[in-house]
Amino acid sequence: MMTRVLSTRPHYTARPGLNAGAWCALLFALVLAACAQGPLASRRDRPSGRTAHPFDPVLLRIHALTHVDPAGPKNSPDQCLLVLHLELKDAYDDTVKGLGPLTVELFRPGGGPTPGIETQALVWDVPDFADPTSNSSRFDAATHTYRLPLQAPRWVDEALTHTAGAQTPAWLKVRATLTVRDAEGRLVLLADEFVIQQ
Repeated sequence: MMTRVLSTRPHYTARPGLNAGAWCALLFALVLAACAQGPLASRRDRPSGRTAHPFDPVLLRIHALTHVDPAGPKNSPDQCLLVLHLELKDAYDDTVKGLGPLTVELFRPGGGPTPGIETQALVWDVPDFADPTSNSSRFDAATHTYRLPLQAPRWVDEALTHTAGAQTPAWLKVRATLTVRDAEGRLVLLADEFVIQQ
């Protein structure tokens, strides 16, 4: 009796493929894409992981969840809340936590002959951001951001109300600056600005 062995490898049949010109064009497009600067190309510039603290924050970003809450639960009639959402990133573009004193500034458009130039209106110092317990309590695990409700005067909410006759939209600019230490103990300032419009 004869035993037949069946192959479990799939059999492929030849189909008409790309001609030489199409292969050259495809190869050229791949080489061009590999040489392009962008997020993938910049990965080679990131630390190799051999630094003393590769997951320390290197970037602070004010998140788009930042807003003004006109009727916060603890607000008096002459106050509102600026709810600031901060995100810290390490050199690998992952969200991390960071310790250090935090300063938040609020700017509003200047009036008169220089309407495009903003003026500093409010400043909040958040020194307990350097305390691990207080810092951790401000971190929102759902959004991977720090959530900081900051008491502000009522004019902050009113400044964002767009009136019908206004030619330009109402806006306020928020600037956050966090001071952290690098692996060698040097002070590093991380900062970002965000414009709030409604």
